[in-house]
Amino acid sequence: MRRATTSKFTRRRDEILNVASELINSGGARGMTLTAVAKELDLDTSSVTYYFPKKDHLVAACVERSHAWLHDAAKAAAEESDARARVRSLLAAHFDRYARQRGGAARLAIVSDVHSLDPDLRAPLSQRFREIVTLVRGFFDFGDSEAGRLRAAMSGIALLSVVYWMSAWIDRYLESDFERLKERLLAQLEHGFSAADWASDLTLLEDAEPQDAQARFLHAATNQINLHGYRGASVAGIAAVLGVSIGSFYHHLENKDDLVLACFRRSFDLIEAAQARAGAHGGAYGDRLGRMVDMLIALQFRGTSPLLRISAYQALPPELRIQMLNHTGRVTRHMSGLIADGMADGTVRATDPALGGQTLMAMLDGAAELRTWAARRPLDKAVVAYSRNIRTGIF
Repeated sequence: MRRATTSKFTRRRDEILNVASELINSGGARGMTLTAVAKELDLDTSSVTYYFPKKDHLVAACVERSHAWLHDAAKAAAEESDARARVRSLLAAHFDRYARQRGGAARLAIVSDVHSLDPDLRAPLSQRFREIVTLVRGFFDFGDSEAGRLRAAMSGIALLSVVYWMSAWIDRYLESDFERLKERLLAQLEHGFSAADWASDLTLLEDAEPQDAQARFLHAATNQINLHGYRGASVAGIAAVLGVSIGSFYHHLENKDDLVLACFRRSFDLIEAAQARAGAHGGAYGDRLGRMVDMLIALQFRGTSPLLRISAYQALPPELRIQMLNHTGRVTRHMSGLIADGMADGTVRATDPALGGQTLMAMLDGAAELRTWAARRPLDKAVVAYSRNIRTGIF
């Protein structure tokens, strides 16, 4: 009897996690409520709170399940014989998971808003993520020197950024394309994109200390959202960082959703400014890519605030998220076009341009993880160290 009861408990708990994960993926953590989960399962809300007393407990359980899967996949990959085989194993695990989801397997929650959880819930999740990072960093062996350990850390961050970004583009492809995509993605990670020495440009795209009040709000808000997630970045906290009243916030922006949209638009404007500046130099398309990539990495490292992270998409209502994803798609297609043109003039390695645009976006997004490290080093050396992942690969 006890075994049957335990089995029923586990089955119901898994059903709740499955539904909650779907709701998180479609509407972010704020779009998932205990009431909505109960309704999807035709239960009373009290039946859900029996398993998860508060919403944050359910959010944390969904994230923990996602982390547990990635930890297991990374641990299995770490057993392979060399770095290339380990990366291939991790990529294969992700493509296999997406294939199984199309066959009806439960979807894992896209990780977001972890920083907004209570410390007691957040601590074990943060610890598990650090374990994942350590495992993936261990895929690479560049020696025990400080430079070698740094190189491994950068390669690990670039790889994790790429696999997290897969959720943004995987649904556009047939399952029969997955094997081809895996091999091309592995080649992009292994060899990078440059077929010649690319030019560089470390011009910062924004003034270090913007004078415009709304620009200052956007800088502070982007930093807070990247650090604490949408739910954790309060209007009061943003106002406090700037030393202004909450009323000043509402003088410039209608509400918090408008703030996130404004932060996204700032990020898009900066990416497009980098693309335009790189294009204005003319010349080989590889040089244009090199200038654009290095400008955006420099922004991630030294700008008053970096670009808004991809995880912020999960906070937006569905209609606004679609709008922002469409804009991201246009920016990404421009990068894909540069890759295709660079292949034609011989300055970019032969690859899949559409997939290459996604890989570039992922690695540029991941550069923000190194902002604290980069602040302690000369900008040119920091940019070169990370840009190498894009130019010549993670190995």
